[in-house]
Formats: sequence, structure tokens, C-alpha cells
Amino acid sequence: MTDAQQLPRPNKRQMQAAATRERMLQAATEIFAEKGYQAASVGTITKRADTAHGTFYLYFANKDDAFAQVFAGIGDQVREQTRLSLREDRYDNVVATVRSFLSVFVQYPGLMRAMVEGMMLSSQVEAIWREMRTGFADKIAHRLEREHDAGAVRGLDPQAAAQALSSMAEWYAFTHLVIGDASAVPTERELEAAVATLADLWYHAVYGVTDRSSITRL
Repeated sequence: MTDAQQLPRPNKRQMQAAATRERMLQAATEIFAEKGYQAASVGTITKRADTAHGTFYLYFANKDDAFAQVFAGIGDQVREQTRLSLREDRYDNVVATVRSFLSVFVQYPGLMRAMVEGMMLSSQVEAIWREMRTGFADKIAHRLEREHDAGAVRGLDPQAAAQALSSMAEWYAFTHLVIGDASAVPTERELEAAVATLADLWYHAVYGVTDRSSITRL
């Protein structure tokens, strides 16, 4: 018997609850993106989801919890995109990592604005932001440590370098792709130009070379 066969099938009530939660989460995503953090409310979310006000509290503790769950889903998406885009070539790997990160800012510009607004107003939202960027920076640091052990990178402090690289990518993405032109969604060409700029700076800062052909393999 397989693991799938051993798992009990959800009943009708459980399936309805899962569908309601998904609808509420989608409504929360839309409201935060459209209205920002402060103007969003439980009432506007439940109205968009076409559910009773009290139903919100069956799935979220409060507005900040809904915000956290929205970004948890985005974080899962970025991690999966990054995992699927890993490459053997070091430069291509940097490009893939940067593209996965920047794509979120292009796909969810309203949510990125809401995050910046929210972390100035709520310690819980600030904690969400810290957790997200710490996870991203830790992955970079671990990769730098492996590359250093392999003799491929310059003598950098992995944690400090990872914080600097993630901050560069994060703030460049926000200022260039989110608020650079609030009236227009960045084009694919603009995204790729931003990826190329950041990847070039990232690669040469870490590997300390001016010709990437000298270091290509993981």
C-alpha cells in the first residue's frame, strides 16, 4: 500500500473548509496589494471573499496573521522557483537566483509596497520581513561557505557578504521595479536588464574575476 493510499481522503466538509481558506487567502492577497497594509481591514477582506466577518477568524488570528500567510505562500513560491532553476555554471546560478527573487517584485508590486508600509507600523510585519530576508541571506551564506571551501571565492565573511548581497538585490528591486514607475508594470525586458545588472555585480564581487570563463563550474 502506498503512502497516498494510507492517507484518509478529506470529507466534503474538509474540502469546503480548504476551499474557503483558499478564497480568503486570495482575497487577502488582493486587498493588501490594492489598498496597502494600513487601509486593508478584516471587513474588506471578507467582503472580497464573500464570506461572513466571523469566518475570517476561523482561518487567521488577525490581520497580521493573514498578511504573514500571504507572504508565506510567496516565500514557498520563490524557494521552489530557485530550486528548479539551479544550474551547474556559477554565473548562470547567480542569474537564476537573482531572477527568482526579482520576479516576486514584478509579480506582486502592491504587496511589496504593503510590506514596506507595514513594517513601519507593525512589529509583527517587521518580524515577517526579517524572517523572509534572513532565510534568503542564510541560503546565500551557506552557498558562499561551500564555494569558499572549494577555493572558488575571495576571502569574504559569508554572513556579512550575504547580507550585503541580499540588501542590494532587495532595495534595487524595490526602487527600480516597484516604485520606479508606479504607473506601469515592468516589462520582461526591464526585468531581464535588472537581473543582468545585479547578477554581474554579484558575480564579480564574490568571485573577484573580470572574466567569468575562468570560473564556471560548481
